[in-house]
Amino acid sequence: MSILIAISAVGALIKVPSPTGTVALDSCTGYFSAVTFGWGEGAIVAGLGHLLTAFTTGFPLGLPVHLYIALQMALYASIFSFVSRKINLTLGIILAVLLNGVLSAFLIIPFGGTGMATALLIPLLIGSLVNVLIASLAYKIVIKSNLV
Repeated sequence: MSILIAISAVGALIKVPSPTGTVALDSCTGYFSAVTFGWGEGAIVAGLGHLLTAFTTGFPLGLPVHLYIALQMALYASIFSFVSRKINLTLGIILAVLLNGVLSAFLIIPFGGTGMATALLIPLLIGSLVNVLIASLAYKIVIKSNLV
């Protein structure tokens, strides 16, 4: 997990342009951990990944809001793990992108209003899609190689 958290820290530096500056490639290792090793590992890596991204931008929404977002990321990674492992990877991808890309945008309304939610929608969708696709591709490669 420590290696994946370190990779997440590197991903936290690769940003998707957004109003907050906290959309980045930090959660792909969380999603990868979740589908490869289990929901708990994925939740920890995804939650810490968001906090690392927020740290690199100076916690623009404040620490309590970023902790709230980190909990969302942990939950989304857990759901991705469950759906991908028990039902279907494609359905897991779709659900994770919708949760992180759409639901997360609207869950910020109490803190930033509908303007912030609208402004975050496209960057979160793009960031979510890229993160989940990288994680899923890495998972498929690792599974085919019998390394895990």
